[in-house]
Amino acid sequence: MRFAKEMAFYSAYHQEKRNVLIHVLGVPLITFTLFVVLSRFSLFEYNGFHVSASLVFTLAVLGYYYTLDVIFAFVATLVFGGLYLTSEWITTQLPANAAWTIFGLGQVIGWGAQFYGHFIFEKSRPALFDNLFQALVSAPLFVVADVFFELGFRLDLKKAVDAELKQKGVWKDFSHKPA
Repeated sequence: MRFAKEMAFYSAYHQEKRNVLIHVLGVPLITFTLFVVLSRFSLFEYNGFHVSASLVFTLAVLGYYYTLDVIFAFVATLVFGGLYLTSEWITTQLPANAAWTIFGLGQVIGWGAQFYGHFIFEKSRPALFDNLFQALVSAPLFVVADVFFELGFRLDLKKAVDAELKQKGVWKDFSHKPA
């Protein structure tokens, strides 16, 4: 199963629950603030509709997500759609320096929190050092999957991801509490 194999790479770096929670909050923040900046760049107009770099990026990434898992991609479409629409609204309502400030703050907070989660809770370096594409493009989809798994949905897929982790020898057991 392609999704389980690809998520196993991501999950090898994201197994400790506090680190996963940080990513559930940080990854959408990073994505949103990226959309805010990309929305500033108009590529062309089609029948009076402004086509921004944010729209093109969003559609390309969502298209990729649908090749991995339709259910997770659909949920990501709803989330990305909301982030995209909000970023486009901000672009029309606020001056450029506000967009760049939102971007800068969101990136520093989002990335900073994730690095903290990796080094403090996970005790490992972030995935972006080994696979930038997965860290920047695939991570939002895998965060959707993590939320599904935590809520008790699609546990067959969670088991397949865990089996991939065990087969690769990178599964970690964070179920015990330190004394």
